[in-house]
Amino acid sequence: MNISFRQLRAFTTIGRLGSFVDAASALHVTPAALSIMIRSLEDTLGFRVFDRTTRRVTLTEAGQQYFQHAEQVLIDLRQAELFAQDIRNRKTGVVRIATTQVVIWTLLPKIFAAFHKKWPDIRIEPIDVPNDQIISSVENNQADLAITFKVPVAGNIEATPLFSSRPHVVCNSRHRFARRKSLPWTELNGEPIIFIGRGSELRIRSELPKDMVLNSRYEVNNTSTALALAASGAGLVICAGYVRPMTQMHNLSIIALSDPVINRPFMLYRNCARSMGPAVEEHRSFLLDYFAKAAGACVEDVLLP
Repeated sequence: MNISFRQLRAFTTIGRLGSFVDAASALHVTPAALSIMIRSLEDTLGFRVFDRTTRRVTLTEAGQQYFQHAEQVLIDLRQAELFAQDIRNRKTGVVRIATTQVVIWTLLPKIFAAFHKKWPDIRIEPIDVPNDQIISSVENNQADLAITFKVPVAGNIEATPLFSSRPHVVCNSRHRFARRKSLPWTELNGEPIIFIGRGSELRIRSELPKDMVLNSRYEVNNTSTALALAASGAGLVICAGYVRPMTQMHNLSIIALSDPVINRPFMLYRNCARSMGPAVEEHRSFLLDYFAKAAGACVEDVLLP
């Protein structure tokens, strides 16, 4: 059954006004053209929708029943049109961002607040996933965007530089390093080290001279656990500098590591095989503009208190 929007609008307008002439005037068509549309509609439906006399037009019993459904279809179409307009104008939509719990906790709250102020009807959904699953969440369409450190990716994944972060060491306030402003990596020799996440120890060692010795004490799954162990005196945590706000909860000291100074790049990832909706495109541009403030410097030195 092939019923057009014009036929439904003609039918409901005549039904409300009770006149072909008045409906033709309201729709800016001729009464003859309106009659042709209604005859075609009735042929398609297989029943008459109007009883016509020389004085008036009334809905048939079948027409009255069909009228309610036709009006609802037009209402739904109008709502769909308005929703499409809102999407085009960035007034609605959902943006799913995959990253670590720490990035969500420390770097994103101000961004979410600033973006929400500009686009209050776009919903941001952070997806907290382990480091080794962040890229796959974009590949399998679980997320629209992802934030993590620079890693090799497949050809369909676009990686755009977002910010850099410098490795720091975290210790409790009683440790002999607690009052230091910076610390050479060599001074970590012999210290019990707490690594965060699978593969983090190998990644850190790959960035250091081969003769550097790090004494691995623990490998834990998340930053919260690592910081709790540091607070207990169990060891030192090597982590990104942007964890600084989390260290304040346990009165921990966070110290920049030097000699060598490592600036680890973090990227914004998306799946090029999928087109970005207007809301995702807007938020991606917003993220890039926001972190551009930290261009040439580490994010913890510029965007964190």
